[in-house]
Amino acid sequence: MSYRGLYIYPWDIADQEDLPGFATDMQAIGINTLCVASAYHAGKFLRPHGRGGKVFFPQDGAVYLPTRPETYGTIRPIMAEQGLGVDAMQVLRAHGLSLSAWTVLFHNTALGARYPQFACHNAFGDCYPYSLCPSHREVRAYGISLCRDIAAHPHIDDLVIETSGWQPFHHGFHHEMSLLSPNPWSDTLLGLCFCGACVAGATGAGIGACGVRQRVREHLSAYFARRGDGTAAAGHDRLMHAVLFDDDLRAFLRWRCGQVTSLVAEIRQAISPDVSVHVIPSVQASPVQAWVEGTDLAALAGACDGLEVCLYGADTRALLSRFEDVHDIMPDQASLRAVLRPAACDFSDAASFCAQVDALAQHGVRDFAFYNFGHLRRENINWIGQALGDLPAPTGRAS
Repeated sequence: MSYRGLYIYPWDIADQEDLPGFATDMQAIGINTLCVASAYHAGKFLRPHGRGGKVFFPQDGAVYLPTRPETYGTIRPIMAEQGLGVDAMQVLRAHGLSLSAWTVLFHNTALGARYPQFACHNAFGDCYPYSLCPSHREVRAYGISLCRDIAAHPHIDDLVIETSGWQPFHHGFHHEMSLLSPNPWSDTLLGLCFCGACVAGATGAGIGACGVRQRVREHLSAYFARRGDGTAAAGHDRLMHAVLFDDDLRAFLRWRCGQVTSLVAEIRQAISPDVSVHVIPSVQASPVQAWVEGTDLAALAGACDGLEVCLYGADTRALLSRFEDVHDIMPDQASLRAVLRPAACDFSDAASFCAQVDALAQHGVRDFAFYNFGHLRRENINWIGQALGDLPAPTGRAS
């Protein structure tokens, strides 16, 4: 069954005065699944057609579906002050829509600030509270319990997990500030976690993690002491050199990928086979760079039911190349969903958006999702209907 998803927040569902009518409207434009945020981070969101206000500040790190506190260990979820009502879920399901639980797992500043010992720490020992570290057994236990709880809700058909690994350096904290030019080498090194659990785990696997941490400190300190920035292209070259010639760094990066893959496999095993599990592998513009976050695309695709890849941007040729890169890396027959933004930040008009959807379909994309109901103008939501109207229509509810 083809998947036609639309990402949406609980507060945007609560905004609807006529849920049956809303469900009908969504199906009329070709949507058969709502990807509802069930666990999410803080933000500042402009809502062009919001009824209950135009600018919304979500509660930081909150979970929007009921959980069972007794199933958690040291780390417990932060429950939203206003969750997603079970009645609303039942109405949406009864009127023909599937529900996918969009679950932001370890990008959680509120929990990182509450439990800094379980957050990422860089080579200098600085704590990144916006990124819980999946090497800690307490963090892993939290992630597994949360996914099990969310997937156990009777109206949930699918789990879409985001941030199952480490956050990169340039993502996720309020008012990030750096006057240095972006550099893939220094940024990657700054994003690596060398907390006690990472160093102990990698050392136990035969990797010289303490030496890697020391070299990363020295390299970054020397770079910061330079008179000027390196170029992005030079940074790519330096990163390639580091990965090629520092055997322990390369082993450490691969070990990190194993941590994330094994966690996702444990989540898949912990929940009912009736609920599918898909993973958004990266917050990078290029999903191939997901290894920076601890994601091995091929291994991760084999540990769950498939990947949901964000393909954002107006350059269709570049986007198709990104899709084909991911497709080539993944195992044969692995499920690959594409997420697009039908918005002015990527497209000047409906025709260019529809052409991109068609191009992806011509390259074998069968399953699409669109981001995000609350952020889009009404006109842009209509673009989805125009684009999907030219594709073979799925019948019934998506699996």
